[in-house]
Amino acid sequence: MADVMFRSLQPWALVPDKPRVDRAGARAERDAYTQSFRYLRIPRLPADCPPWVLGQELGWSIHSPIAVTMSPLQDLGVAVPSQENIQKVGHRLSRAGLWQRGEDWLATKDTDWLHLGDYRGQGGGWEGMFVPNGQGTVEWRLGWSAHVPEHTFLMVMPLPLDGLEVPLGVISAKTVNAMTARGGMSIAVRPTRPITLHRGQAVARLVLLHADTLRATATHTTEPETGPGPEAQTGTNTATGTEA
Repeated sequence: MADVMFRSLQPWALVPDKPRVDRAGARAERDAYTQSFRYLRIPRLPADCPPWVLGQELGWSIHSPIAVTMSPLQDLGVAVPSQENIQKVGHRLSRAGLWQRGEDWLATKDTDWLHLGDYRGQGGGWEGMFVPNGQGTVEWRLGWSAHVPEHTFLMVMPLPLDGLEVPLGVISAKTVNAMTARGGMSIAVRPTRPITLHRGQAVARLVLLHADTLRATATHTTEPETGPGPEAQTGTNTATGTEA
């Protein structure tokens, strides 16, 4: 059986946990309706549907480590010529937030919340929990690491959160395991409207994938499956006309 190990790297981190369906609680509510109300009933319980339960309990939940109100990112990719001052470029573009990503920069405005998660890193300096990633997305550093078996993958899945998009992504075991030395796991998020998250709120899901999941192929056919013909069913020998 494959084993995934989560490790907290920061005192504020909330490592992923397994979501569980409260089947007993759902059935108790159904029975209470039956016993106490004249008309009100719960005729069908999702908790009694195995496919639904398996889907709800699949993987591990990723939780927000802080309470924060996010707002959409108005980012702009810019180049800063070597002879120009980066602060002056930001002032000229009316964008006070400047973040270097590679050789170029991302310029943002009205994003004070990006600094609310600044935390003390292992080296003693301050590090950003939220780092603009382009196209309105933010890299969210979560303060924990994961170790997964070789030749597997971790899939980051979105949850139905109104106002926060989490791009679907698949990360190889090599990359996941190497993140420990780089400060741990992070996910990409895109706020689409002001949204307030509380500490401990589930924001995404992690699912372990086997390599065969990514290599799987599909075969398409338009011919219907047919069973053995009448002759095969009766055992008739077509060469002699006699029964076998």
